[in-house]
Amino acid sequence: MQILLRRFEIPLLQFATRITGDRERARDVVQETFVKLQNNGAFQNPEPATWLFTVCRNGALNVCRKEKRTQYLDEELIEAREAEQPMPFERLEQQEAAGFLLRIVATLPPRQQEVIQLKFQNDLSYQQIAEITKTTANNVGVLIHTALKTLRQRIRQRGKGFCSFYPRTSET
Repeated sequence: MQILLRRFEIPLLQFATRITGDRERARDVVQETFVKLQNNGAFQNPEPATWLFTVCRNGALNVCRKEKRTQYLDEELIEAREAEQPMPFERLEQQEAAGFLLRIVATLPPRQQEVIQLKFQNDLSYQQIAEITKTTANNVGVLIHTALKTLRQRIRQRGKGFCSFYPRTSET
């Protein structure tokens, strides 16, 4: 159980935060997910990632339904979160690139954001993502393909490289 907690706590927290839009509610959802894991003995499941992400997703969506809204992180929330935790100077460039990518990903439809996060942040298979999102593996493939194509286009529209995202000053 401890191994699963260490392995999946942060990815589940990120996933639930993206769905609920609130880190504290996401913590509650993740905590409930691990309580259900312990009560159901599901930690003996050979593929716990699918079970954990499914239960977490359902819990986060239930929280949103109770509040009558599904809220994904938007650009303002991402920028506010970045401003709360200043990074050391040597990681500034990496943070700017990640922030740029997060803002671009945040422009995708919620379903595409969800499958992109499950695939690239949590390294889940198409089949696992399909089970979590209650769709088919083929549909997951189409969603990821469409999302990546859209992301490439939007990155190209911003110009070459990440530097073009930031406006030039008259001094340069």
